[in-house]
Amino acid sequence: MTTISVIIPAYNQAHYLAEAINSVLRQSFHDFEIIIVDDGSTDNTPQVATSFLGDPRIHYTCQKNAGLSAARNTGLKQATGRFVTFLDSDDHFLPEKFAALLAEFNARPELGLVSGRAIFIDAAGRRLPHTVAGQWPSTPAGLLLGNPVHVGSVLLRREWLDRVDPFDENLRACEDWDMWLRLALVGCQFGHVDQSVSLYRIHGDQMTRESDRMRTAMLTVLGKITENPDLPADWHAQTKAAYAAAYVRSAARFYHAAEFDRARQDLAEAVSLDPTLLDDGAGLLWNQLVGWANAPTCTNPLGYLERVYANLPDALDNLRRQRRTNLGETAANLAFESYQQGNRNRTRALMWRALYYQPSLLTNRGALSVLAQSYLPDSNTTTSQ
Repeated sequence: MTTISVIIPAYNQAHYLAEAINSVLRQSFHDFEIIIVDDGSTDNTPQVATSFLGDPRIHYTCQKNAGLSAARNTGLKQATGRFVTFLDSDDHFLPEKFAALLAEFNARPELGLVSGRAIFIDAAGRRLPHTVAGQWPSTPAGLLLGNPVHVGSVLLRREWLDRVDPFDENLRACEDWDMWLRLALVGCQFGHVDQSVSLYRIHGDQMTRESDRMRTAMLTVLGKITENPDLPADWHAQTKAAYAAAYVRSAARFYHAAEFDRARQDLAEAVSLDPTLLDDGAGLLWNQLVGWANAPTCTNPLGYLERVYANLPDALDNLRRQRRTNLGETAANLAFESYQQGNRNRTRALMWRALYYQPSLLTNRGALSVLAQSYLPDSNTTTSQ
């Protein structure tokens, strides 16, 4: 029996597929098989995939287009490994992924799933200064609040996948989160290694393009889980907080997409479900929105947060009163970050915005020093905020 089965769903991303396959072939642990499932591609995916078939560990199958979940399920039917992992055709594995995650399984045989960290890359394959930490919540019920891992950073024991239904083919997003939730409910224990094991490719318009699809999928997944009459009590207690967190994520995406009416509606719904979001001047909610400003697909984090403040629902007067303080702090933090990166033009623009929101920074020697330094010659001409 093969140790690891790698399932690669492929749909019209032939220009990335070869590198994805090669990232598996470069693993330091070699006992694996690769199952490429062509989900009805119309580009040259078949030619790229079949060019690797000289390696007996690599298998290729083609099916009528049915979606990502269906492609993964097809791969699962063919997989022979004791462990299973999934690699989207535009992502990569890092060379020590299998070795690192198998070592954790060997150290803790009670585990059914182990994850690592994922590093974001852009469309051209350049690494970005953002990661998916891949750390699981302290209790299984905490997983209702969101998916903390990238699917490519996970390795699973096949026996646990056989205890639950396959990937939900009706979902067009969040199908991995749905799987982790169902595994947790049947008692699968999750582990984590604090090591980067995969590269997660993002595309520039991803956030805005997927707003509706992600909203529908998140609410569908939560509905499937929370409407289960046998849901444990501690899971049931998280229901309102879970929906509130989903609505905050949805609102953040709509703000990115400049769909402000829908963003306001979802943010108001989140606060209605979880009034604790308004505590301490809505600080918890603000921190979540700042997290979305720092997403790798957000090219103008301060501009995003300014749009949020300009389009808040009426229920968020607490947050609205913090506008100048919060935006000033954000602009100053971004300015210091740009200064450390050596981008003086961007530092200067952001520090002036910080001073606009918080004139008291004029008495801050550190802020004034950074502003003065930003007027020195700069080879980086980026001016975006």
